[in-house]
Amino acid sequence: MTQQKTSELAADATVRIMTPWGLGTGFLLGDYELIVTNRHVVQGCRQVVLATETFKKRIANVLYADPLYDLAFVEQPDGLTVGSLQLAFDGYKVNDGDQILAVGHPLGLKYTNTNGIVSKASRNIDGLTYIQTDAAINPGNSGGPLLSSEGLVIGVNTFIMSEGQNLGFALHYSLLKKALDDYEAAGKVYAVRCASCANLVTETTLQAGYCPYCGVKMNQDDFKGKLYIPGVMERKIEDMLTALGYDINIVRESRDSWIISDENLDININYTPENGHISTSCVLCRLPQEDIGRMYGFLLQQNYKTPSLSFSVTGGQVMLATRRISHSDFHPDTCCALLEGYISACHRYSDILINRYHGIPSGVLQ
Repeated sequence: MTQQKTSELAADATVRIMTPWGLGTGFLLGDYELIVTNRHVVQGCRQVVLATETFKKRIANVLYADPLYDLAFVEQPDGLTVGSLQLAFDGYKVNDGDQILAVGHPLGLKYTNTNGIVSKASRNIDGLTYIQTDAAINPGNSGGPLLSSEGLVIGVNTFIMSEGQNLGFALHYSLLKKALDDYEAAGKVYAVRCASCANLVTETTLQAGYCPYCGVKMNQDDFKGKLYIPGVMERKIEDMLTALGYDINIVRESRDSWIISDENLDININYTPENGHISTSCVLCRLPQEDIGRMYGFLLQQNYKTPSLSFSVTGGQVMLATRRISHSDFHPDTCCALLEGYISACHRYSDILINRYHGIPSGVLQ
């Protein structure tokens, strides 16, 4: 399989996973009809939000948590028609020097592929087998697939050694296969692996919070979920979004970031605790390939006429933002009206730029 084909296959099967505490990656295993990720990506959550390039955000249940292997399984929501990946078959040999591809959403950058080689095919760390690679793995890559040149899943990208460069580690596919087999043997009901004795504990076998096999106390967040308590300013923003009719579990990207997907536009809202500023941004379209000057002239004119809005061009994308609001100036009623007006302006100007100035819709490749 060509590298391009492997990359396309991986992109089709890779999902973004969002929780109140951060972002991560997961991938769909077709034979098992579930999504694999790291446990630390979904830790403390019984539900997470999933999204792909073509699949709008959807809430999905966590099915399995494994603090020993740092694995988790998430249900495949109805209507999720992305592609799927295949797990390497029993006995598949991973060799030092093999070409590999790591896929994920590092640092919030969607669908990033990094090429590399297997630096060490079998690295034992704390009694578990990992594949060491030189592929660049960053926060947000966690839970993504490590693929062979044939497009098979040979590992789950799990962690890096921050004191070194290009030292990434993926849990070996054989341990993922064991976790899948154990989950099926447990009846495909919600289960948590005991980090002490490695047995799977279900909600019915859990004994007063303790493992029924070895007696060690289990992490209750894995069973009950952890209560998310937003900060004071985050709560005000989320109350405003709720008042406008948005499902906060869907629009929340992370603790300080929210995205409203309104028809074909994504309205980004960000809060920066360090300076107390709330900012908004939206990609209206991409620059046209011809007669760009006419669009620039219109944007400069609008910047002069509408001081409350700011038009800019970044990387060929035409952006619309509002002036930043300080937390001290945040008043729910006023900001509700401002946000509604901003969303309306985004649609109005996007239509003008596309229909009158031949801007290219942001989802269309040039």
